[in-house]
Order: sequence, then C-alpha cells, then structure tokens
Amino acid sequence: MRKYWMILFCAGLLVSCEPSFLEQKPDKRLLVPGQLSDYQALLDAVPEGMNTSPGMQALATDDFYCLPVAIDGLPPAERGVYLWERDPFQGKSSQDWDLPYKCIFYANVVLSGLESIQADSASQQQYASIQGSALFFRAFAHYNLAAAFCAPYDSSSASSLPGIPLRLTADVNQISDRGTLQATYDQILSDLSKAEALLTGPVGFTNRPSGVAAKALLARIYLSMGEYGKALIYASKALGLHDKLLDYNTLNASARRPFPAMFTGLNPEIIFHASMPGMDLPILTQTGVDSSLYRSYAPDDLRKTCFFVDRGGGVFGFKGSYLGSATLFAGLATDELYLIRAECYARAGQRTAALSDLNALLKQRFKAGTFKELVAGQDSLLNLVLSERRKQLVARGLRWTDLRRLNKDPALAVRLQRLTSGGAISLLPGDNRYTLPIPDPEIALSGISPNPR
Repeated sequence: MRKYWMILFCAGLLVSCEPSFLEQKPDKRLLVPGQLSDYQALLDAVPEGMNTSPGMQALATDDFYCLPVAIDGLPPAERGVYLWERDPFQGKSSQDWDLPYKCIFYANVVLSGLESIQADSASQQQYASIQGSALFFRAFAHYNLAAAFCAPYDSSSASSLPGIPLRLTADVNQISDRGTLQATYDQILSDLSKAEALLTGPVGFTNRPSGVAAKALLARIYLSMGEYGKALIYASKALGLHDKLLDYNTLNASARRPFPAMFTGLNPEIIFHASMPGMDLPILTQTGVDSSLYRSYAPDDLRKTCFFVDRGGGVFGFKGSYLGSATLFAGLATDELYLIRAECYARAGQRTAALSDLNALLKQRFKAGTFKELVAGQDSLLNLVLSERRKQLVARGLRWTDLRRLNKDPALAVRLQRLTSGGAISLLPGDNRYTLPIPDPEIALSGISPNPR
C-alpha cells in the first residue's frame, strides 16, 4: 500500500501543469510497480480521478438555468462556461482538461509496465483484465476530452479538423501535437476494440471496466459520431449481457437522494461508475432545471419526483444523480443503452423494435399499474425517442454531445438562451462556442493551436 501511494504521488507530480514539476526526475523505480496487484491498485485510484469525467459542458446545456441574481456569485469558470464566454477559464487551467490527462497517464504507466511482466498460466486472465482496463480508461478519457474540447465529429470534415493531443506513453517529456479529429477517434476506437477483446472475465466492482462497459462505451461513441448502425450493434451486444433496469417504484421518491449510494450494488442499471467533478451551479437553490423539461413528465411518471425537488418560487432543482449524492453521474448504465438502441432502431425504420425498447424502459419509470405503452407512427417516432432520451438522461453530461450532433439537422436544432441581469444571451446551432477552449497553460506549455471562439 505504501508503494501504491508513492506511485500516485510521483505520478501526480509528473502530470502537473507546472513546468517545475516536469523538470524533476524522480527515480523511475518509484514510479513503476512490479506486480499485477500494484497495477490494479493504480487503476482502482477512484479518488485520484480514474473514474472522473469532465463536467463543465453540462453547465453549458439547457439542462440547468441559474437565476440572474445568483450568476455573479458562481465560481469564475462555471460562470464563464454557463454564459458561453469566449474565455471562460480566464487564462487558468481547467480540471476538465487536467483530470482526464491524469487518468491517461496512469493508464499509460500500467500499459508500459505490463510489457516487462511475463504472465504465467495462473495470472493470464488477471493480466488481460488489467491491460484491457488500462486501454478502456485511456479511451474513456481521450473520448471525454474530444467531446468537450474538439469540434463535433463529422466524417466529411474529421480529417481536416484538429483533434486532441494523444498521449500514448508515460513519457512526460514527449510533446504531442493535436493531430486530426479523425486520428483522435481512430485511436479511441482502436483502444476500445482491444479492451473489449481482453475484458472477458467477471467484474465485482463498477469502478472497474468490463466487457459490457467497453461495448456500452462503443455504442455511446458511435452514436455521437452518427454511426447509427454500429451504435445499434454495440448497444445490442451490451444489452445481451446486461439488460437489468431499476424499478423506480422501489425508490422513496420524496427522499433527498432517492437513488442508492454509489458502490452499494443496489442500482442494477450501473455498468461503469464515473462522476463529474464537484460543481456549485447544479446544487444552488437558485438553480433549476429547464421548465419545459420539467413540465414534459406525465403526472404518474416517477422521474418527476425522483429526479427533481421543489426549491420554491417555481424553481425545481435536480436531485436524481445515479450516484445517490449531489455529485453528478457520468458513467455507463443500461437506461442509456435502451435509448441508444431505440434511437438507432427509429432511424433504421424499425418502429416496433424502437417502441419495444422505449416501453421496456418506461414501464419501470411509472407508478405501478399506470403505464400505457407508447404508440407512434414512423414520422413521429424519432422525436418521441429523443424526447425520452432528454427526460431520462438529464444531468448526465450527455446533453452537450446530443446538442452538438442533433444541431446538424435543422429539424432538430435548438437555440439556447440565458437570462441575465443585463439581458438575454443566445447560443445558436453550429456556434464555435459549442467547443470549449483549450486552457491557456496547456497552449503555453505545449504550443498546440487554440480552438476558434
């Protein structure tokens, strides 16, 4: 255990944005563990950010609104992102950039170290699991960075747009350029495909990647890319292994935190645990969810009381994190898979299959005995699926990606608006501010090109 904390300490120094840390050369023996259990311990470092996903983009969507009187009191970065400012980080670093790269560094330390270990027959499965987990974490972090700090993926332009710096080794002296967006997604998909093949054994803890998690993440990524046929394949593969849903009738909807606490194993929907960093805006009493979203839930829909709390004055706050706490859930769960598959079915003209997935999900969301199965024609089916996706996956960090991909279709595009004490501010579809700026310290340190704002 002492070695484990020494590894984390040295790794933390190396991934810091301060150049002075990069100039220090700790003894490499302190950095590289020697046993499979040590590598597993590195990947289990939940408090060190291994299961953390960027969260700032969630503040930039129409999931939340903040009353004008409270906006000026927000932390500067949160206020800047919420108001779509040109320089929301105000020249400073961002944990949404730093934490994923910290996760990538740990994953690379593991992958590099495994090369020096010869697994015997008794440890081959453990070796494969650790290797697959490291590849999964690296892909998860690279994708989360791309979803926030790169332009939306489009196959027609991905080869000409900049990606993110791909860190594929633990060498902190190596400077990575941005490459192309296509190269970024190619690497992410390559890592995940390898991880899927390696992660074949059972997993006892949701902070650890699994074969189901790899398939679920592939489904999420392909959906964001507009590759609906592939998203359908991987969502179906994942659901073929894990299709459990939580019956909301078993929850105490009036409780402050209706959903089971993380790591209790009491929410069967959770496939992979990930959380956003703590943020002030979602928990303020002056912050509410979009009023039209709140009104869209039927009276017998338990999500209306499991997800939201009346904060008075017509403000309904969000309380429905799948972590069972104020921290927002950003992991993988079966409800998302049902909705991915339903959307892909709808886009493929498979109306009966799409409605079957929607009804299977919603039956577990309504008061017992009140749910009436949905019926829709092909012309209205996609909008119905997207409406349920909006209602189920609120505050998951997925809305930003959805807006970016759906805004390409004029029929589905959304204009966002903020009300401030100085008037209304709008964000139009296709605006450059749908891509977060790369923090200035990273640009100064590596020399990579900034994002247009």
